[in-house]
Order: sequence, then structure tokens, then C-alpha cells
Amino acid sequence: MEQVELLQEGVYDDPQINVYINKQKDFAFLYPRPVVDYKEYLPRVKKLNLQKYKKQRSVYMERYLKIRSFINNISNLLEIGAGDGSFLRIINENHPAVALSSVETDISTLSQREQIENLKNYESLEDICKYDNKYDAICLFHVLEHIIDPSAYLSKIGQSLIKNDSLVIVEVPSLFDPLLSVYGCETYKKFYFQSQHPYIYSNTSIVRLMERNGFVTKEVINYQRYGIENHLNWLTNNSPRGSELFRNIFNKTNKSYITELEDSGKTDTVIWIGKLN
Repeated sequence: MEQVELLQEGVYDDPQINVYINKQKDFAFLYPRPVVDYKEYLPRVKKLNLQKYKKQRSVYMERYLKIRSFINNISNLLEIGAGDGSFLRIINENHPAVALSSVETDISTLSQREQIENLKNYESLEDICKYDNKYDAICLFHVLEHIIDPSAYLSKIGQSLIKNDSLVIVEVPSLFDPLLSVYGCETYKKFYFQSQHPYIYSNTSIVRLMERNGFVTKEVINYQRYGIENHLNWLTNNSPRGSELFRNIFNKTNKSYITELEDSGKTDTVIWIGKLN
């Protein structure tokens, strides 16, 4: 059994749950294991009223551009945890011939997803697995870190939804987030760990997880979603939602700042791309 040590007592929304980190310091987990009812789940972006700030940033298009070359020649795609369908909408606009499906437990966003032409909506993984559907590409964006038993979850996907050459694309928050790994921002650290994320991966531990569960890695992409204005706001004001002042001053600097973080592997997000072995 891998050695672990206590990283932090308590998490953002539960003082009784602690954070532990492995000896390699590339994987963390919560204990005792949190119990989250995802039918009642409210994303923190909504809890803290950060929707407006999120919409100012083009995260869905940036994500698409990161993985576009991998999905150029597919005929169908499934997104698990599709939310309001923002990513699928981009796929539909840029690849209209691709048949799209979604799995999403949040029925409050169903009306937005139903606006996407010919999108097939399923409420749960169990629901979609009832059908003999196989997909060229399966995407899980900020889903796997919520799963208490990722091995069983990945096994279900592998057995029910994947062809021999299907592409699997997994995006998760990274433990190598620069506010943690570079700046050591204590306020952000207390904010970062939350009960909805029982596991926190990195660009190395996500590879181990996927390969231990029978997948082969094609590429790992270090992806920095938040820019310099967000980091400066955390470091000076100890709060999320960025700063218009910093955004305006450092607009030209931001692109190179993000590129350098991605080149160094110190990013808030990592995208794993691979297939079943």
C-alpha cells in the first residue's frame, strides 16, 4: 500500500473531512470519504455566483482547440457530464456531421441541451448502458474527480460504450495547480479542496489511474484554464472571480504566462487522451 501523509485538516465545505497526499505528491484524496447526492448537487460556481465570471472566459472553445485534432475524423461522440451542453454546442457548430449524445443527471439544464439539434440526452450512465451504443469518442470533462469508485466507473464505460478503437478524453483538475504548486497560496488551498472532489489527480497520477484500468495513453495535455488576472487576485485579495483591473493591465502578458505554465506542467487542469488496451 502506498504511503500517504496528512496534507490538510478539513476541506472547504466540511471540517470533518481531511486531505491526504501520496509520497510522490502527485495524488491526493479525501478521508473520510464524502457522500454527495448528485441529484441535489449544486456546482460551486453557482453557489458562489461565479457564472458571469465563467462566461467571460472561453473555456469551452479553449478545450475544443486543445483536442480538435483528435476528433476530426469521428462519426459520433458522447459527453458524460455535459452540463448545459456548451461543449457539445461547439462540436455541433464545427462538426455538424458528428452524431452527439450526452449523459447528465442535472435536469435543470435539459432545456438548454435540447436546443442542440439531434442531440440524444440520457439521464445517467445506467440509463445509456441499457442500449447497445458504442462511440468513437467519449469525453469526461471534470467528472472523474467526482467519482468515489473510478475503477468500477471506467470498467462500466469500457464494457458498455467503447469500440476497439474508441477515443477516451478525460479532463480533471490538477494537483499541480500553480496557486498550490508554485505560489503556495494558503487561502486558495483552503478553497481548493472540497467534498465534491474525493480524488485530486495530476498529469502523472491520471496516467497511472487510466493505465491501471486497462487504457493506453496517447497524449497528456497540460491545460491552464485560469490566467494571470485570476492568480493576482488570489494573491492580493484572497478571492476568486478575477479582477477587471488586472485583466486589462496584463492582457498582452496573459497568453505567454499561460503558455509558460503549460510548458512547465504546472497547470490547474490536465487532459488525458487515450483508448482501451
